[in-house]
Amino acid sequence: MKEIYLGSNADRAYIRAYLENIRRLDPIEITTLPNTVCLSDDSIAEVVNIDQFRSVAYGCLERMRQQYEIDLEPVSERRYYTTCPPADTAIGGFHDPRSLGYQYWYHASFVVALNNRTISPTIRTLEMVRNFLHDCLHHSTFRSYRRAMRVPASSPSAAKHRVPEVYREQYGINFRNKDGVSYSSPELTTRSPEAINLNLLMDGIVVLAVSEALREIVRKAECENELEEMIQREIMLELFDANALSRAHRFAMQVTEPSRKFVEYWGKGEFMSLVLQAMMTGDLTAIKHFFEERTGIENAWEKLFRQPDFLLSENPNI
Repeated sequence: MKEIYLGSNADRAYIRAYLENIRRLDPIEITTLPNTVCLSDDSIAEVVNIDQFRSVAYGCLERMRQQYEIDLEPVSERRYYTTCPPADTAIGGFHDPRSLGYQYWYHASFVVALNNRTISPTIRTLEMVRNFLHDCLHHSTFRSYRRAMRVPASSPSAAKHRVPEVYREQYGINFRNKDGVSYSSPELTTRSPEAINLNLLMDGIVVLAVSEALREIVRKAECENELEEMIQREIMLELFDANALSRAHRFAMQVTEPSRKFVEYWGKGEFMSLVLQAMMTGDLTAIKHFFEERTGIENAWEKLFRQPDFLLSENPNI
């Protein structure tokens, strides 16, 4: 995981202190349900088989490091919170609306596990591995931070309610300015497979990479009922009942499928590696060169993905 702090020496020291102080805190604030436990807690045994979890998760991380030639850092088990849903009728899991996923301010995650009253330990554990791998890839993605300077304040009232402000300028292959305007327009995804929103692509690439890493292990798992079979198929990115797993289906249509089509259009496995390497290092040189070579157009990356009115005055050459 690579983070850099931008600006003057004083600004960089400010950003470092700002983030370190946040990350000293127990990330319990990001949980959305009671009775949460972290992966390193002894009571995690009520949620997943932790020995199986560690064996599969850390094995998959190592295989992805080798396959894509990328550095991956796991999220700390002490900062990975989870719990089962309280209602008997709730499925839980990656697509549960109360799952927050990875939070870069805290270097921590909160996910809702599959329901331990209706889903077997093996499927619960493998689904938790999916969540963890997904979040480890986000955790390992390059980030740069800059201090937002908005002085003087517009009024005494505004000044009274201001708090220190740091923003994430670069995340993987995308950028944004201090006003939250993104380098890549959300509307680009309507043009998949030729173009796509870069934030959505990074999430989709992570889904594709995790599914590939887990697919054969998940396929061998024995399911005890039809719901478990659908969850198994959803993790493997195979067809499942859209009515039974409606949120998973919506995510697949909005994120996974546009990303999959984009990757297949531009180069499949080799292109996956190129995107993941750019995400983890923050260096876009190789991927920009790839698009110029493939299209024969100078500055093809910028022409495909950069909003015409995007402005980052502190870093105008991106």
